[in-house]
Amino acid sequence: MTIATSNDVTPARREASAPADLTDNGDTEMADPWRSSGMRELDPEAMRRFRRVERQFLEITSERGFEEIRTPTIEPLHLYTTAGALSPQLLDRAYSFLDWDGWSGERVVLRPDATVPAARWFGGSGLSEARVSYVEPVYRFEPSTDADRELWQCGVELFGPGAAEGDPELLRVAVELLGGLGLTDLRVDLAHAGLIRAVLAAVGLDPVEQIAAYDRMLEGDPALIDELSATQQESAGALRLLADVDGDSAGYIGNLRTTMLPLVPAAAGPLDELENAARALDDVGVSYRVLAGTASTFEYYSGVTFRVMARGAECISGGRYDGLTESVGGVATPASGFAASLSQLAELVANGGAA
Repeated sequence: MTIATSNDVTPARREASAPADLTDNGDTEMADPWRSSGMRELDPEAMRRFRRVERQFLEITSERGFEEIRTPTIEPLHLYTTAGALSPQLLDRAYSFLDWDGWSGERVVLRPDATVPAARWFGGSGLSEARVSYVEPVYRFEPSTDADRELWQCGVELFGPGAAEGDPELLRVAVELLGGLGLTDLRVDLAHAGLIRAVLAAVGLDPVEQIAAYDRMLEGDPALIDELSATQQESAGALRLLADVDGDSAGYIGNLRTTMLPLVPAAAGPLDELENAARALDDVGVSYRVLAGTASTFEYYSGVTFRVMARGAECISGGRYDGLTESVGGVATPASGFAASLSQLAELVANGGAA
């Protein structure tokens, strides 16, 4: 991971600022010389769709006790590096520069993530519990000149309630939000970061090795299990079970518990939390799949993770991150949250939803 460079920009930022007449896919479409790549205007009709979704989001979350906050657009880089909350890939895509308004020339970033600043806010609030919402942009470099680099997100963060109470609440809010927007055919993908860690630790991997192994699992690398089986044959059986995880009921998780716990006793708590989340979705009548993993930022999460699909498109993603508030200077507090692309929700609503 390289953030500072001799040219005072990240590698990604330097690539973004290089002259370009063609799009990255080789087309002959000319770049707009009057607008930065990846930054979009919204015409009046797009703004009407945007505001309808924003209003619906704020109304639904307010009714559920979430209060709106707004965090700074520019944040110190160390807020993210100290927290260890973003993957190296995402940090490499942060827009970073030196702030010379001060003796130190502190390196800052355009906010690449909204959850870390919210956790910092909570840590300084003096509260023991808080439900907050936000509507604000995040900035992430993408290589293609056609990609959005300014992403308007709407999201919620739940500080205080533990997994037993907080995970079902968060899933209900996500489902209610999409239903309130008129989006149908909902399905949720469920996983648990703690379950993955327990299995990878049982195989003998340290935390750094676990991250690399998890990335290979998400990529579907078939050689991973064979490599680990060569040295940890018995424990690798649990990893094979995890890699094959794909169920659609709370009963499936019960069966997984029966086969996995003799190999990985530490998986008991994560499986209980995963089953608790699955039963909450049963209660609201939403179908789901139980998977080995749903989130690429493995370091970030500690518990249940999820993504919510509507009409086959991923709309909402989130999960539990109990260690984050302490890592940004606050008191250790159970925490979880989710985020969605407001622009994507507006497009889905325009294509058949009712807001």
